Amino acid sequence: MRVKVFYHDKCFDGACSASLFTRFHRECIAKDAAYDYHGLVHRAGALFDESEFTGDENAIVDFKYSASPRITWWFDHHLSAFLTPQDHENFLA
Repeated sequence: MRVKVFYHDKCFDGACSASLFTRFHRECIAKDAAYDYHGLVHRAGALFDESEFTGDENAIVDFKYSASPRITWWFDHHLSAFLTPQDHENFLA
């Protein structure tokens, strides 16, 4: 299994979140998974290029929410994680 981890780049909590997620996933979900990492930065316009969600599982940590059906895992601690009320509703569903 290949897991692609997208994390908030250029900040300590983004790197820590990616590391903690990897440890959790490796110990609790798939001991033999391979992990690829992709740093994300905030910018105007679309935050994600969905063509990059190429893992068997894709995780976003410490970054805005994506409603893409290709995202398997998402964790964030910021109040501003949802860009729209529809994003929050999608997450709750």
